[in-house]
Formats: sequence, structure tokens, C-alpha cells
Amino acid sequence: MKTPVLETDRLRLRPFRREDARAVFDGWEQDPDVARYMFWTSHHDIRKTEAWLGFELGQIGKPDWYRFAVEENGSHTLVGTVLLYYETELACWEVGYNFAKAHWGRGYATEAMAEVLAFAKAELGISQLAGRYAKENPASGRVLEKLGFRFEKEIPYFCNDGTVLRQGVLCRLTLNETET
Repeated sequence: MKTPVLETDRLRLRPFRREDARAVFDGWEQDPDVARYMFWTSHHDIRKTEAWLGFELGQIGKPDWYRFAVEENGSHTLVGTVLLYYETELACWEVGYNFAKAHWGRGYATEAMAEVLAFAKAELGISQLAGRYAKENPASGRVLEKLGFRFEKEIPYFCNDGTVLRQGVLCRLTLNETET
């Protein structure tokens, strides 16, 4: 299934486009504060962002990778990205998200991911998901908790292309008939 367009009251989730490169670079990819707890490193050159977008555009039609550009309704300002993908290491579907620092603390990650979880359940039939975060990033843990993820275990958590090892947390979520 091709990555669809999803909407919430405040947000529109859509596939990325090549012309998003400048907004992605300026919004979060070049910001080391956003990258601090991510698996990737911040981009110091927009060409790295363009290459990343090229990869993402190649994933749009794949049945195991759903990356969404998240924009505010009305202004169409690109504020971040959310991801649902099949993680072979965990043998289950996993979620990920990151947002521009200017948009932290607005509940966008929780709102966007709740819509992605509804899509995962209704359209893809997914019932089990995982999420990981660095213990030093409790805000990310709160997003998972609000979505219903539960602590499974502490894990090593590699950041910045594997150059930084942090303490991490693995959480799981089971979607059933009474959950969205």
C-alpha cells in the first residue's frame, strides 16, 4: 500500500516530496538538539537531506515502510515526521518520530502517532508494535506512554549513526478491538 494522506484536527500527514528538502533541513535535520537522541546525525549540508529524501521517496510504495511528513493544517508548515515500519531486529512493527524544536511541547507527536496507529490497525491489520527511546529523553517516553505503549525492558540505545551509546527503553503496544 502506498503511504496515504492522513488528517487530524491540527495536522496533515502525507508522503514527502522532493521540494520538502529545504523545510526539512531548516526545520530539524540540521539541528543537533533534534538529532541528539536519534539514530541519525544532524545534517550539515542540504545535500545530505536531499539524499535522505531520495531514499524516503523510494520507500513510498513499499508495504513495510510508512514515513509521513507532518504539516500544520492551514499554514501547511512542515513541523516533523513520523514513521511506521517493520523492524526485522524486533520482528514486529515499530514507530518513530521527530519534530522541529520550534514545535516541541504542542502535542503534535502524540496526535500524529495516534492517527498512524489507527491507520496501522484499520488498514494494515497490525496488532503489535514497538517503540524505543533514550532514557535521557523522557519527553519521547511520555509520547509512547500517552499512546498506550508499556515498558518492556531497558536496552542499549545507539544514537548518531552508532557513535553514541545511551541507556534506552523498549516499549510495546497491543492494539485490540477496544483501542484505536
